[in-house]
Amino acid sequence: MAEKIKALYGVTPVEAALLAGKRKLIRLWMKTDGKNPRFKAILKLAKEAHIQVSEATSEQLFKLTDSKMHQGLALECGPLEPVPWEDFLQTKPRLLVALDQIEDPQNLGAICRTAAFLGAGGLLIPKDHSAPFSAAASKASAGAMEWFPMALVGNLAEALDRLKSAGYWVYGAQLDETSQPLAQALLAPNMVLVLGNEGSGLRKLTTKRCDHLITIPGHGQMESLNVSASAAILIHHFMSMPDEC
Repeated sequence: MAEKIKALYGVTPVEAALLAGKRKLIRLWMKTDGKNPRFKAILKLAKEAHIQVSEATSEQLFKLTDSKMHQGLALECGPLEPVPWEDFLQTKPRLLVALDQIEDPQNLGAICRTAAFLGAGGLLIPKDHSAPFSAAASKASAGAMEWFPMALVGNLAEALDRLKSAGYWVYGAQLDETSQPLAQALLAPNMVLVLGNEGSGLRKLTTKRCDHLITIPGHGQMESLNVSASAAILIHHFMSMPDEC
């Protein structure tokens, strides 16, 4: 969900926000003794965007960001607005990733980074009970959230129904005895990968919309992977394999 931002922080998210221009930009705060070679480029971007640039101490940056991971700068800005999810019905990317109530901003950011790196078309996120588009999530995404298409939906099950009507096949990641091993799943030209909540997994209504339930077989003593680690394996598999349908 969208969230009012105090300030973005970290070199890569701040630079990405300035380049993407998708937020209302207010002011850039920087340490004068910052030695990161990218500061010069960021300062140039801020001036080109005609936003105020102010000096700041580490203490001031901590108050702005509530984080010690600010890396010497912070960008006061407005919230990141989602794209209309219906846009995906027009552009029809090969793979969309739906997050069924992912609540940890670190997981949201990590999945966004992976999806962007591997070439997925966008994220579908329920408006309720989901991690916000926060500064922490943007930092975890290495700035990918600042430009990667992310859409909010009021009802994920209904959105999946419409995508299925548009020709998408829906694959739910679920640790279940009825799930297919990933390598056995037939892939379609247009796919939605659905990842469930960190604790409870996919909701029943979401599961009913899935054409295939898939799982990543493990061979060690651990029962499962973190959802962001699972996302990396699954998205890589989906984007690397040729169409089979």
